[in-house]
Amino acid sequence: MLAIIMLAQNLSAQQNVDELKEQRFIEREAYNTARALNTVDAWEIFINNYPESFYIEQARKLRDAAIVKHYCNDKTTLAQLTEYIDENTAHEPRIRTFYANLVNNPTHSYRFEHMDVGFNGCTGRVDEHITFADGTKPRDCYFIFDDKGLLVKSSIMGSRPKPVVTTYTYRYDNLHGYALKQMNRAGIKSDFEVFYDNNDKLEIITSHSGQKWVMSYNDNGAIARVIITDGASRRTLVYNDGYIIREETAGKALRYLYDYDSATFKKYLIGINEVDRPTPGGERKFDYQIDIKGRITRCTISQDGKEVMTITRKFSN
Repeated sequence: MLAIIMLAQNLSAQQNVDELKEQRFIEREAYNTARALNTVDAWEIFINNYPESFYIEQARKLRDAAIVKHYCNDKTTLAQLTEYIDENTAHEPRIRTFYANLVNNPTHSYRFEHMDVGFNGCTGRVDEHITFADGTKPRDCYFIFDDKGLLVKSSIMGSRPKPVVTTYTYRYDNLHGYALKQMNRAGIKSDFEVFYDNNDKLEIITSHSGQKWVMSYNDNGAIARVIITDGASRRTLVYNDGYIIREETAGKALRYLYDYDSATFKKYLIGINEVDRPTPGGERKFDYQIDIKGRITRCTISQDGKEVMTITRKFSN
């Protein structure tokens, strides 16, 4: 009887070993299949199907690497990057840096300023029409942003009879992403050099013609301050949560005021006030109309309670 019991135990143990070997074989084949595909979806399927696998830690590392590869490349659009950043609170540090280097370019549609009204991360062509309350001749401008949101061409009509046309080109590498390379304004070219900090974040952009942007970040890695110099002029922008809250230029300080729109989850500039102004005045207000994508289609600007101008925009997409 004892011999029969021992035999049964040995057979059971051998069966367990065989089942474990078979399970390991199945897991290894599934792992090798995922590794051959090396896509985010393939790794997610393996991780979901084999959460207790011997290969699970390595699979997670390779999944994370595939996520970085998927988003940190020159084929990824601004919309895809923004969607990932918005939906993933614990996104990969490499993607966060790649995204920050993109949108912190001074010529990005999240940063680019014209008439104190931002473009809110748009792509494509934007036609802008400006009318003045005093009857001054209207002005027409246009801006073209690529699918990364980087400004590639602008035509700005100022007080002169002809518009100033400027084109922009960018450099790219897989580690840092995009950075301003050259600006050609009315036939005059400016070449730019770019420097990064120890965390591979965009830190300094400088040109041989004297323009310079110096960027600093807070402890959370978000942009905190940009110092802009051009020859003898100096302008400092202080940021909070991605929005300018203070500007210092020519001995004058300005405070930026915003209103949060719950429908678009964006903040919109509603006022700029001079700080410590000795005499009344220095208050600029903005009244918006926005489309379903949260982009500004119309903005009326007032200075010290008096309407000054109205900007209307038409977006190509």
